[in-house]
Amino acid sequence: MTPKLRASISSGPEGYPPNKPVQVNSNQPTKFETKGFSGKLWIFIKGYNGDLKQGDGNEYFGVKGREGMSYGIIVKGKFKNKSPTNSDKIVFGNVFEKSIKDNLPWGTSIATRFMYFIDPTVEADIYADKPWALSPTLATMAHLSLKSKSKAAKEDDDDKPYVDEDSLDWLKKNVKDADDIPSYTDEKSQIAARRKWFGKASNRQAVEIDADTEVGFEFCNGLLDFNTLSATLPSPFSLQIPLIKYWDGQPVTYVCQDKPSSKDISPVGINGDNGQSYWSVAFEIVDEELKANLQKKGGKVIRPGGGVEEESGEEGNNDDID
Repeated sequence: MTPKLRASISSGPEGYPPNKPVQVNSNQPTKFETKGFSGKLWIFIKGYNGDLKQGDGNEYFGVKGREGMSYGIIVKGKFKNKSPTNSDKIVFGNVFEKSIKDNLPWGTSIATRFMYFIDPTVEADIYADKPWALSPTLATMAHLSLKSKSKAAKEDDDDKPYVDEDSLDWLKKNVKDADDIPSYTDEKSQIAARRKWFGKASNRQAVEIDADTEVGFEFCNGLLDFNTLSATLPSPFSLQIPLIKYWDGQPVTYVCQDKPSSKDISPVGINGDNGQSYWSVAFEIVDEELKANLQKKGGKVIRPGGGVEEESGEEGNNDDID
C-alpha cells in the first residue's frame, strides 16, 4: 500500500519551518505570508496518498512538459524586502535538522555525482550535523517567470497551477549593462538558456529583484516515486534507491532562503542577521505502520524544524487549513 504522507507550508512570520498542513493536487492555491515573501502555493504529487488530498492532479500532470513529472512545487508572489534582493543571494533546496550520514544508502556517491551533473550550481554538505543541498533559485527552477508590476496586471495567468517560462525578456529590460542575455525560439530553449545564464555567479550578481516584481517558481522532476518512496536515476547513472528503507524519521524539506553571510554559518534554519528564509515546504511520512516500525528500531519521528513527535502519534491527521 502507498505510504501515507502530509505536505506543509511555512506560515509567517518566519519562512522556516513549514508548519501548516496544505492541500495536495488542488487547482486552488494556498495563500501564505512571511516576513520576506507574499504568495500562493500549489503542490502536486502523482499517486498521492495522504492528508488533504484534493484529487489526482491530472490538471497539472496533463500540462505540456509535466507529463513525466512525479511531483511539482509551484509558488507565485513577491519578495517583500524594502531594498531589492540580489538574485545571487537567493538559494533553494533541501535542508535536514538531524545528521543523515549514518543512514545514507548504498549508491550515495553515484547520486551525488548525478546531483552535480544535472545542477552544476548546487552546493551541498550531506555529512554535516545539519545536512543541506542548495542551489541559486533562479538557476535551479524547472520553470521561472519574472514580470514587472504593469505586465503582471495585464496578464490573467496568476491562478494557473503551473508556471509558463517567461524570464529572459524581463532580464533584457531590467538588467543594466547586460548585453549577453541569450535569445530563444520556444519555451524549451528559453529554459535552457536561462539556466545556463544564471549558472554564472557574475550574471546572478547583476540581477536585482524588487518588491514590484512578480515571480513564479516551479520545481518539479520525475525522479521520486511517492507510491514506493523510491528514487530512480536515469541513464547513464541507472540507479534505483529504496528511500523508505533508509528513512530515519525526518521529513524532506525544501526551502527558499538567503545564502548565509559566511560559509562558517549553517544554512539550516537561517534567520536574523545571517539572512532569512522566505518560504519552505515539507513532505512528512504520517503512515502509522511505518512510524511504528521506526520506533521499534529505536528511531524517532522528527517534525519540520527538528521537534520530536511523541510515540502516541498525537499529530495524526490535521485538516486545519485556510
